[in-house]
Amino acid sequence: MKRAKKFTALLLALAMVLALCACGAKTNEPAASGSSAAASQSSGGSTASPSASAGEIVINFPSIWVGTDSKAAYMAQLVENFNAENAGSIKVVVEEQTDYQAYRDKIRTTITTTAAPDLCILDTTFDIKAYAESGKFMDLTPYLQQGWGDTFADGTFDAWSVDGHTYILPFESAVFTPIYNKTILSEAGWDHFPTTYDEFFAMAKDVKAKGYNVMGQMAGDNAWSSMLWYSLIVEAIGGKDVYANGLKDPAFVEAAKVLKEMYNYTFDGAVSATAGDVNGHFIGRDTAVYLNGPWWIANFYKEDNAVNGKLLADECEVAANPSYNGGKGAGGLVTTVQGFLAAAKQDDPAKEAAVVKFLQYVTDPTHVSELALSSGAMFFVKYNPSPDTSVISQKVTEVANNASFTILHVNGAFPTAFSTEFPAAVSALVLGQVDEQGFVDMLQTAIDNAA
Repeated sequence: MKRAKKFTALLLALAMVLALCACGAKTNEPAASGSSAAASQSSGGSTASPSASAGEIVINFPSIWVGTDSKAAYMAQLVENFNAENAGSIKVVVEEQTDYQAYRDKIRTTITTTAAPDLCILDTTFDIKAYAESGKFMDLTPYLQQGWGDTFADGTFDAWSVDGHTYILPFESAVFTPIYNKTILSEAGWDHFPTTYDEFFAMAKDVKAKGYNVMGQMAGDNAWSSMLWYSLIVEAIGGKDVYANGLKDPAFVEAAKVLKEMYNYTFDGAVSATAGDVNGHFIGRDTAVYLNGPWWIANFYKEDNAVNGKLLADECEVAANPSYNGGKGAGGLVTTVQGFLAAAKQDDPAKEAAVVKFLQYVTDPTHVSELALSSGAMFFVKYNPSPDTSVISQKVTEVANNASFTILHVNGAFPTAFSTEFPAAVSALVLGQVDEQGFVDMLQTAIDNAA
């Protein structure tokens, strides 16, 4: 009996020791709601994931690159791979939003009323300058200066920096390079695309003499094609800093003169034409040069656009923007930003480092190459396109990688009032209702009236 009591007492003592050991041991159970561990991981407006391990840094990432978005599949794979490689220390939690406008509204409300998300995606519908100046986003400049910035195209951050600091990261891009029908140019006696605008108009006369249109122009709808051509001419004349003084730079008046001359070499009715007219003429092989964003490249490969079994892509080549005699823009490239990456300012250095680590992972040139291949999108990161990418896409990327600097197209560089007024200004210019200075004055007046 005494032996049994001693044995029972020994078991009770052992149980107490084990209980004490358990209290002092680390556990993979999630931190209780409201605990200090959970609170330390919720800076920047995020909330620790219920499945996060104690001590694991959780990065909240509301994302529109999900669902049917072309980047969704590979982005999901990147997040999964990153989380696996950093298991136990960092976890990215994606908050999926498949409706673009609902996503914009949510992000705008979140940033305005509370704190910025740990990570988010912005586009040019947001006031990027105001967001960068808000103090809510992380200053990425020190990290970019440590070599990370070298992986981006030259000039990527210029238009989006505040006092030399980058808070919002341009990521997905669209570049605008002339694509020309080499069969038409060859018939007109040209074995290369003009490298200067003087040469361009010499080529234009030869192409027109053969019965072809030189390029598509349109002043109908949003005057998209003419806006892009005007942007290329402004860049060629004014160079990298052409937007520094708004529309006061003489390049805008000079470019208007060149744009008006181009209307002598486009198809009839261009003043009222739309994008469908511009596209149709190039697909129909009666126009030599086409200008649009990379999202249109897939159309060059469509069987529906083939003639006698020959794809339109087989007749096309990619060119750089010609230089302008006396201009400042040789080697430049016109772009726009389709998507920015932004990260909340963090109080915890460890979390800041974790967020930057993920940003650098996503923007790694190898990953961007695969993302471009899978989505058809283009990016400001300098990357080698996959061999499986379409030939035209590869050549557009090569032009982008070789650019000495980039600037935005004019619609992206000026307030919305500019793009709203642009079609009317082009019509007035081409119809002789205003001269080149009057064209620029119309745009400036629209901006001033909207202020």
